[in-house]
Amino acid sequence: MSSEDSVNASILKFGRHEFLNEETEMAIPILIILGLATLIGTFGNVLILVAVKTRKSMHNVESIFIVNLACSDMYVTTLADPMSIVAKLEGSDFFDRIPGLCRVIGSLCTMSCVASLMTIAAMSCNRYVFIVHSKYYRTIFKPRNCVIFCMSFYCVGLCLVLLNLANIGDHNFDHKSLECIWARMATYPYTVVFSIVLVWMPTTVTGICYLRMYLHVRAVRERVRQSRGDRSKTNTNKPLSFRLARTLFIIYVVFSVCWIPYTLIIVLDASDTFHFGAHVYIVVFAHLHPSINWLVYYATHRKFHNAFLEILHLNKCLNT
Repeated sequence: MSSEDSVNASILKFGRHEFLNEETEMAIPILIILGLATLIGTFGNVLILVAVKTRKSMHNVESIFIVNLACSDMYVTTLADPMSIVAKLEGSDFFDRIPGLCRVIGSLCTMSCVASLMTIAAMSCNRYVFIVHSKYYRTIFKPRNCVIFCMSFYCVGLCLVLLNLANIGDHNFDHKSLECIWARMATYPYTVVFSIVLVWMPTTVTGICYLRMYLHVRAVRERVRQSRGDRSKTNTNKPLSFRLARTLFIIYVVFSVCWIPYTLIIVLDASDTFHFGAHVYIVVFAHLHPSINWLVYYATHRKFHNAFLEILHLNKCLNT
């Protein structure tokens, strides 16, 4: 199968090593990126869990969401990304020999991604309530409630998967993205709903929360400025909260940049006519998000920055 034939064929299908041999310029960078995402992402998410476990200062309700995000992200970095490498090297034949494997991988990926993205939205709501409606914070975000919130996110993903049993949507090997993933062509109207639940709802909720926080902070600063710097009325916990909010906002931006192209292509390519390369790149790009979050923590959050250095015994080296 030539490269031109593979693009124009009514049913695009790469066999074993054909993607690597026939689309070498595309395949090698993709495989390198996936390999790095697997190693770096898994390392980073484990580092987050160790930091939260070993640092008493991180034993708070906010860390429940951070741990949940790291756990859901680890599925992508430890299983989905390696299986993506296998899929691009072996093609669909490998998964055809193990009935149900591809469906299980894709279904778990859906649950993981839904939980991950909804956790990000919940973290923004957490910061919003703390900063704007602090008197309700301890009532809403009790540890028990936060655990229930996190479990419910997986339930949403599970509902999306269970609907497959009613022939609504499906998970299989996508010959364009070369992944075990959501079957975007199985039930197109539901694919639109899937994109809304997966990305647009968390994006909208998170965006509204940060907009409200920004407007609130701007109003508070204006009042302080007008009262000639009467700081006795300000909450001493707010600076720390603002730093965490900044970190979470950057994670939100990364998530949006990574995932919005995917939700657009699965909806816009209703006739399945887009070049397979667009699908390959966009799906891989979306799955980079779980490998980047820990770097955002390291770069923007002082507690995680110091904890990572101490865990890796790099703090003394950097201070010498």
